[in-house]
Amino acid sequence: MNEPRKIQKTGRNTFIVSLPYEWVTKKGISKGAAVYLSENNDGTLLLSLKKGERLPKACSISVSHASFDSSMRNLVSAYVGGADKIILRGEETSVVAEEARRILSGVEIAEENGNEITLQILTFDNLSVDNIIKRLFNVTQSMFGLAVSSYESGKNVNAEISRKEDDVDRLYLLLLRNLCLSNRPSSETIFQAIVAKSMEKISDHLVDLALSEKHTGPNSSIAKLLEKAAELYAFAYESFLKGDMESKKFAELKKTFFADMEKIDEMLRKEKMPSRIIAIKSLTEKCNKIVRYCEDIIETGGDMIFAQLK
Repeated sequence: MNEPRKIQKTGRNTFIVSLPYEWVTKKGISKGAAVYLSENNDGTLLLSLKKGERLPKACSISVSHASFDSSMRNLVSAYVGGADKIILRGEETSVVAEEARRILSGVEIAEENGNEITLQILTFDNLSVDNIIKRLFNVTQSMFGLAVSSYESGKNVNAEISRKEDDVDRLYLLLLRNLCLSNRPSSETIFQAIVAKSMEKISDHLVDLALSEKHTGPNSSIAKLLEKAAELYAFAYESFLKGDMESKKFAELKKTFFADMEKIDEMLRKEKMPSRIIAIKSLTEKCNKIVRYCEDIIETGGDMIFAQLK
């Protein structure tokens, strides 16, 4: 059966398509019966009389002291790939299990028996991909504030900003897992993953910047440069959300960022200590890399708009 059906509209926001009479009678469908719609990765809709339920996925991972790193990589891959249950077998399973609970959202120990531990992955039905990206932005934006305060006043923010970086890493892996389990169009999931990766990279640079403050001391110029980078980041995120391809304001923000960066370079030309020159140049380069990731977010938003055109 492959026959065209015209879509009709009733009211302000309701679109209707009729079902083939032969199919309805064959299935014994009557008025008031429920049907279920789900979207496939290619954008097509699947109609079913039964609510689709995903079969649980389980996997086993061998663990040993010598293979701790590879065991963790396999565990993270299973988590991202949508496993509901992960069974650890071998030596030091408890160490791997505790590390998994630390770095992955929703991982809990369900069973423990000798050298075998079963990890259960909890579901987050109310946490959509869009909400995770919003949370990623909020956490990284707060990291900007911490980094700025460290260079303004010399405040030690290392513990707090490192904790927030762990939050970002957990959210990023949770987002990849949700994308693997979702029925969204594949093109949309690719762009969302790219944006999330850019956010995760920005958090890495912010931690490096904050930890470097103890070597350079407070520096109002770096604090100001970070504030400019935070403005660019906020604009890039909002542009991605709104699908706004207007780049004039972003270009203006970049211009002020690079003007401040040039002022720092001018000051460094008068600096007599080579070690300080190297340290400050390293900081400005990290800020510059953050701006490049902001550009990636803007460009990814534009790519997604064109990919959705019919």
